[in-house]
Amino acid sequence: MTDNSISTLIKRSPVVASEDSIRRAAGLIRGTSGSRILVLSDGRVAGTVSERGISAYIASSDDVDNALNSNIGQIVETNGTFINIGTPMKDAAQVFAATGEDVLPVIDNSGSYQGVIYRRDLVARLTKDLRPPSIAGMATPLGVYLTTGSISGGAGNLGLFLTGASLGLMMTVAGLIVTGLQTLFSKLTGFPVGAFLGSPPLTMNPNLYDLPFYISTALTVVIFLLIMRLSPLSGYHAAEHMTVHAIEAGESLEPSTVVQMPRVHPRCGTNLLAAAGVFIIVTSKIDSEIAVLLALLIVVLGWRSIGGMLQYYATTKKPNARQLASGIAAGSELLEKYQKNPNFQLIGFQKVWKLGFPQTFAGMATMLGILSLFSRYISVPGLF
Repeated sequence: MTDNSISTLIKRSPVVASEDSIRRAAGLIRGTSGSRILVLSDGRVAGTVSERGISAYIASSDDVDNALNSNIGQIVETNGTFINIGTPMKDAAQVFAATGEDVLPVIDNSGSYQGVIYRRDLVARLTKDLRPPSIAGMATPLGVYLTTGSISGGAGNLGLFLTGASLGLMMTVAGLIVTGLQTLFSKLTGFPVGAFLGSPPLTMNPNLYDLPFYISTALTVVIFLLIMRLSPLSGYHAAEHMTVHAIEAGESLEPSTVVQMPRVHPRCGTNLLAAAGVFIIVTSKIDSEIAVLLALLIVVLGWRSIGGMLQYYATTKKPNARQLASGIAAGSELLEKYQKNPNFQLIGFQKVWKLGFPQTFAGMATMLGILSLFSRYISVPGLF
């Protein structure tokens, strides 16, 4: 079996037995990328059921519900075409062209079922345009990192570690700036901001005496987002999103194409952080039985809108040429690796590691630990 065979494109697909209903077969076909589904018997392909066959059977029936509940035995097509697991890709392309099918069953030398191959996957592989169904990523100080959860491209573990360290440093700097502003305000006005912030809330309900706390919290968040916006991370973040959009749209990874893509992405982690932030603020600051319901309503109806606004105005900005090139390079590397082994999958902690979360958390914990240790020897108001 050579690297040029169809083996790397084989996918497991839903199958049915001859006693299954037409209704079930039709539903399973809708969940696949083809127009027919295999019928198995004792591990071997007994035939196929196609959308065309289902449509013809239902059209000739007076009772549609009864037809859908019938077993598939009477519409199984047994004269289908099979492809051997060792068939070269170009030969498989000829078979697809001759049969007009969009999915074909794959068998081994003993005739046992191995899976299916879809025409769209074969064409994508032959045109070097095979693309993963879903891509995640992160912006790092060293460039863009992209991953499928099993295959990655772009900045490596050091970049992910530095992302966490950068976020920890930004959080600390935002806190120090707010503390400095509080100290300056107290000196200029004589208002004891520190005393109000250091005392517990008088009640669970918002009140005038707790206003300094709310202002301080909001100001810290705003300053953190401002620092994020001004940092190179926001440009790399936008480049990451734009590259992923281009890949998912089937576009080429050319600068002139990628630069036209949106820098807001619906699957960005900013959306989840926005939803969590809204939920925590509403449920912790409103003493009411309906607080949780209100928070859930706001999150369900507006979490993507809120997250989208945060992405557009705070966590991303128009990338420069270097940042855009980093995103394109990461995307190109990812696609090149995916072409070679599209079915490669990691599981467990290996998959979590490939997503980059442990490295990022380690970077943040390390930075906060260093700053905490530093604060023991040098007294800086607001630093831990």
